[in-house]
Amino acid sequence: MKRSLKLFALVFVLVSLFVAAGCAEVEEAVEPEEEQETAEAAGETVVTDQMGREVVIKGVPERIISLTPANTEIVFALGLADNLFGVTEYCEYPPEAQEKEIVGDFASPSIEKVIELEPDLVLASTMHQEQVYRLEELEIAVLVVEPWSVEELYDSISLVAEMTGTVTAGEDLIASMQERIEAVQDVVGTIDPEDRVKVYYEVYSDPLMSAGPGVFVNDIITLAGGINIFGDVDESYPMISPEAVVEMQPEVILFPAVHGTSASVTDMVLDRPGWESIPAIKENRVYVVSDDSFANPSTRMVDNIEEAAKLFYPDQF
Repeated sequence: MKRSLKLFALVFVLVSLFVAAGCAEVEEAVEPEEEQETAEAAGETVVTDQMGREVVIKGVPERIISLTPANTEIVFALGLADNLFGVTEYCEYPPEAQEKEIVGDFASPSIEKVIELEPDLVLASTMHQEQVYRLEELEIAVLVVEPWSVEELYDSISLVAEMTGTVTAGEDLIASMQERIEAVQDVVGTIDPEDRVKVYYEVYSDPLMSAGPGVFVNDIITLAGGINIFGDVDESYPMISPEAVVEMQPEVILFPAVHGTSASVTDMVLDRPGWESIPAIKENRVYVVSDDSFANPSTRMVDNIEEAAKLFYPDQF
């Protein structure tokens, strides 16, 4: 039950975040060269975040709080573990993150707890607009970082790196990620489009929900050389029918780990009318993947692409 509730909460947060990102007004960024030079002379860093806000921070932040799992992973990947003083309940990776002070859940972190920890910098998402404005009033720097694609993830890393004085570490991290993705692309790029495997990713089972365009799972499937069978729909997280999956005849099925083992999810889907005819079922190509890292637009994205490519084309890797 606990794992089911966790998955439902994660789905709710993902959908809410996407809606928030779509509805948020992006302010026009104005960053005159003279203003930037003045800020640098004063020992300040000025950036425009992913909500279109101009964020200014003096010096290098010594106390950071992250309100999203993805931002927490970026902080650790940049070597800033000792500067991280607060995270949310959903920040479970790396395991050391849970040793930090918990400031509440992802959807509604405690603003009082955040203030109590006296941060120099808070990393938030568009879902945290209320907290962002309250912290701004207290003159606490808040950087809104919310990637929805691989390129935006690179931008997020660069923003956090610039704000924390770890530009070189950020550049090295991005270069390493790009190199690993290119290695996968060198292999899957030789596969004829007609021979690429059709993939179904099940986000949630009741109601049945999959991943559409504009979300990280779709990027992972595509970069790993697969074809997301719902990659061309109008919704980011479409509600679908069992019959629609049967009609698309996926050759690989991916399930978040909260559903159980590969054997248990295979038994579950076999109870669905007509699913026994799906190639992925007949060929025993139903796989369980990490619900945490596949759902979060984090630095582990490259691990997921490599894992997916091996599942899609085992003979090629």
